[in-house]
Formats: sequence, structure tokens, C-alpha cells
Amino acid sequence: MIDIHSHILPGVDDGARTLDEALDMLRMSVDTGVTVQVLTPHIHFGRFENQRADLQQRFTIFQEQVDEANIKIGLQLGSEVRISSEIMQLVAQDAIPTLGVYNGKKTFLLEFPRIEVPVGYENLVKWLINKNYLPIIVHPERNQTFVRKPQKLEVLTNMGCPLQITASSLTGQFGEEAQQNAEQLLQQGAVSAIASDCHNLKGRKPNLNEGVAAAQALIGASLVSRLTMDIPEQLVTYA
Repeated sequence: MIDIHSHILPGVDDGARTLDEALDMLRMSVDTGVTVQVLTPHIHFGRFENQRADLQQRFTIFQEQVDEANIKIGLQLGSEVRISSEIMQLVAQDAIPTLGVYNGKKTFLLEFPRIEVPVGYENLVKWLINKNYLPIIVHPERNQTFVRKPQKLEVLTNMGCPLQITASSLTGQFGEEAQQNAEQLLQQGAVSAIASDCHNLKGRKPNLNEGVAAAQALIGASLVSRLTMDIPEQLVTYA
């Protein structure tokens, strides 16, 4: 499986704190059936002001450490960017680590606040698409506005933005409402990827396999394979 969302790169955000924790998280990913782990550190102005050059340097060092530890897993660098007007500055500086190229556009994970969506969000996403960036909307099942007003999420999917739901939502870890929302998106055929969004070894551990099992009970193994292999591979491949 390909896990397109994780916070395993150590010491850059609220994910893995130490190298040992990061390596143990990767070992856990391998044990759950992940063959390619995409590392997607937060880029969040005022909190995690990461940029591509520094993250790429850290990624290169981490790749060497993973090789030395003999952990057999493919690694790629991406990012999870919090929506804000500062994204325009990042684009101008070519400072966003992208996952790949999909339909001619560079992909990255786009995060919305848990409760609201910013005014003008659709115009910013449209601007990104016009600049050849394709945001993958992460964990929409956990955003209260998208839940209460699904038409606001449909604006993004109608623009071609893929949706990624979280494995732990499907297992009920984020509560009954998030689970129901994730299940509904799956059954509607609106989801492009299931990912772990793992942050640590306990409460937010690598658990893509658990989400997969829950999803298979809803829509079957063949469709779930598309959401953990086929479509993610397209999203993280460079043309």
C-alpha cells in the first residue's frame, strides 16, 4: 500500500519527535503493509513554518538513516499545507514540497481548520489550480463546515480536487460523526485515497491496515485497493 499522509520526518512538526520514534513508526508502517510512505510535514504559518529547501535536506539525511537501519520501505517527501493567503507566497518561492504530478498539476495535501473554512477558500484553490498546483483535500470528514454544508466540499471536488480520508476516522477513533462522514464519502465514491495521517506510536500510530479493513467491509477489497494503491500511485508519481 501507499500511505500518502504521515508525520514521520522527525523534529519538524507535531509528529515524530526523535529519530528513534520515527524509525519505529516506519517499522510499524512496514508491518501494516505499507510499501511506500510519503512524509508530509505540516506547513502552517505561525506554527510550523517549514519550507521545501530545509525539508528536502532533512529528508535526505533521514533517508540515509533509514537505509542504515535496514528498514525496507520506499520514502517520498511531500507536505501538508494549512490553507491561508500565505500559500501564494510559497508558490511564488517554489517552497512547497509536492508529492508528484497528476493530470499535469503538482500535488500537495491541503488542510482546512477543524471547524470553519476561510472566506474566499474557493478562489484560492482556483488560483492554485491555475498555477498548476492540485490540492488534495485531507480529512474533510473531520471538518465541521464540510459536514454541515457538503456543498462547500463539492465546490472543491467539482474543481477536480481529490479527497483523502483518515484510516482512524473509519475505525471510530475520531468519534461517531467523523466515522459516519468518512463512510458516507466512501459509499458516494467521492474518496481518492485512504491514509494514516500518523503522528506517533500510540494515539496516532501508523494504522492504514485498520482503516483498510473497515473500508473493505463497506465497499469491498477491489475498490479499497484503488484507494490505497492505484490512485495514490498516480498522485505521488512525477511525470
